[in-house]
Amino acid sequence: MPRRVASLEVDTPTRCLEHDLHPLLRKWRHWARRRQLEADSSFIQHRGAVQKVLAGVAWDVRQANRTPHRADRLRAIAWNVERGKRFEALRGALLEDARLADADLLLLTEVDVGMDRSGNRDVPRQLAEALGMGYVFANFHLVLAPGDRGEQDVEGANTHAMHGCALLSRVPIRRVASVPLPEFRDKFRALEKRLGCKRALLCEVELPDGPLTVVVVHLDPFAPPRHRVRQMRKILGALRRFGGGPRVLLGGDLNTTTYHMGGAAGLAFDLALKMVRFGFAGTIANYMTPDRVFERRLIAQLSRAGFSSEGFVDSEVPTIYYDINDPEVVDKSLDVAGRRVVGWLQRRLEPWGGAVPMRLDWFFGRALAPLRAWTVERPRHRGERIADHNPVGVEIALAGEHETR
Repeated sequence: MPRRVASLEVDTPTRCLEHDLHPLLRKWRHWARRRQLEADSSFIQHRGAVQKVLAGVAWDVRQANRTPHRADRLRAIAWNVERGKRFEALRGALLEDARLADADLLLLTEVDVGMDRSGNRDVPRQLAEALGMGYVFANFHLVLAPGDRGEQDVEGANTHAMHGCALLSRVPIRRVASVPLPEFRDKFRALEKRLGCKRALLCEVELPDGPLTVVVVHLDPFAPPRHRVRQMRKILGALRRFGGGPRVLLGGDLNTTTYHMGGAAGLAFDLALKMVRFGFAGTIANYMTPDRVFERRLIAQLSRAGFSSEGFVDSEVPTIYYDINDPEVVDKSLDVAGRRVVGWLQRRLEPWGGAVPMRLDWFFGRALAPLRAWTVERPRHRGERIADHNPVGVEIALAGEHETR
């Protein structure tokens, strides 16, 4: 069963990094193989502290003690905020953009704590303070590198070197659980060298009409669709053990790319299969409807557990663009697919302006009545781009004014 973590305890992962692990992170990153790391005497000595940090949950509920902005409804936003690298623009948009402000719940994926690429900020804590919200942060990884392919030119050093997901909430947070998800490929061997694994964050919040379980999800893009099914199975099993009331809101970046991006061979096979079956234009059309063919097992699994996306998502607007004009996208594509494939894509995507729409970010609800859903396409704050994903929003009816279903 999930255990409530006291306020003093949730700071422990950060203190462990400052006092014990931080001086060792640079050393550990130079090991080429995991077995070399695990034979290192300093790693052996601090293995317990490493595990404590990797399973760490920061939980500050001091400001999560209010009611929703509207008595009859709850407003939630899910957003992959791309580490929080453009923090001032992100904070400004959440405060000032009418489509994002007044959120009662923010389900945030890709948030950094102490990464130089995001200014060594505690992104979830600083956002929560700016917005007057409580928060829970679940750590995924200790990051032993500057970042991914597009972040290798970062010159400074990471401090806490943590990366994960968070729930920011206006309403009281009663219980939390951090659920480890199976890895498809050892991230210690990736360019962005990491220890740990992705996790789902389960939180029970208290609404005026009773409890609501909120699940923040970030599934693995560097894996085939069947592995995302496996990860979701683990989440749904943990949700059953978590208990609570029947109402559940699940949201985040499900990475429904339709591809196996764990390596060039799997990606090439996927692309060839799609081209034979659907042609080039038909393949692109599938990116906006991943639930119909290539990710249907994932969505069907949620449906069998009583979840629905109907009314919870705006299916007409993409949540991200694969934009071959973006230098960071090119760098990441070169890392996975190689120069020949990327050059071919650049030529073939010219009719789409080099940018094709995709649906990776979702809300699903169970025993809830959605009132409206929306996607904020390519939001900016004072002209500055904020993140590569678009935020998705949903308003949900609260009992007393509307019947739940």
